[in-house]
Amino acid sequence: MDAESQALFAEMLARYNRDRYDASQWPEYGLSPQGYAPALWSEMQAMGWFELLRPDDGRAAAPLADLLPLFATAGEALWREPIGSVFAEPVAVIAAMDDGERRRELLAGLISGERPLACAHREPGDGWSGEIATRATKTAAGYSLDGRKAMVVGDAACVALLVSAIDPDTQAAALFLVEANAPRLSVQRYRTVDDLVAADLDFGNTPAERLCSGAPAIRQANARGAILAAAESLGIMRGANRDSTDYLRERKQFGQALLGFQALQHRLVEMHMRQHECAALVASAAEAFDDQAPDLDRQLLVLRVQVSRALRHITREAVQLHGGMGVTQALRIGRYYKRALMLDSLHGTADWALEALSELR
Repeated sequence: MDAESQALFAEMLARYNRDRYDASQWPEYGLSPQGYAPALWSEMQAMGWFELLRPDDGRAAAPLADLLPLFATAGEALWREPIGSVFAEPVAVIAAMDDGERRRELLAGLISGERPLACAHREPGDGWSGEIATRATKTAAGYSLDGRKAMVVGDAACVALLVSAIDPDTQAAALFLVEANAPRLSVQRYRTVDDLVAADLDFGNTPAERLCSGAPAIRQANARGAILAAAESLGIMRGANRDSTDYLRERKQFGQALLGFQALQHRLVEMHMRQHECAALVASAAEAFDDQAPDLDRQLLVLRVQVSRALRHITREAVQLHGGMGVTQALRIGRYYKRALMLDSLHGTADWALEALSELR
């Protein structure tokens, strides 16, 4: 997608947010137990956005850079729909599969929106280390899994799970597909701090299908998810900055708008500068991912540090600039802050990324 097409796509998404996606409209759509509106999910499918996943030019997957406007728009309006289970980690896993027919089948399920897939990789207490204790065993019918996974987001809206486990043949990581209704799969769901739904999973001799070797696919999936989460974070920054500027323009003290006070102007400038710095980093990381640049790992850690710090700073400042109103349900500011906390818990804090960066050689 060229720059002009991306701009037109971003404009269409912004119009969709204005017309169809406002928190005040959620009750009329009827939220499902999974925490999102099925009517809006169907609209997104009908709009043809999922076709962005269809690869061309012989690629295993469509360019990641084309998805940045979608995730930025999702962050700005705090979409609740499970777009990550369609556009993020599952695409990288599918692209790594050797079985071309099965790969096309799973990708078609994502593009149609009928078979979203939740990625289950993190394990209790792993601290984003990526260590895998879940193990696979060969059976007469294929494989079975034993182990636990934590903080699986969006599983309730998905038809199947992509699970990392130790392959019994290679004693290395591999990725397996487990149907959501598989026997001997225990699911404990709970509300997250941003009011979405996540789950902890227990596998006890649970039937599974082996998809591909794990280590490269897991790295690609984590990278893809981290970049798209950074794009979502960018949308949150954009929304928090816009709402803060509008609020200070409307509120008055001592006969003038708060926006006229120089101290507050300086704080807003800092917030906007951080947003624009992160925008450049997100675009650069997406390009590096698409080109499989040799320094991708380093770029991803730098991106995580900067985005995590900027997102925390901007959302905290936005809450403070709104005063008591910043933590009320009437405004998005508090929800932006909660979503920022959730993204840190999923993809790693700035401190974690800095430590990982110091270990790179």
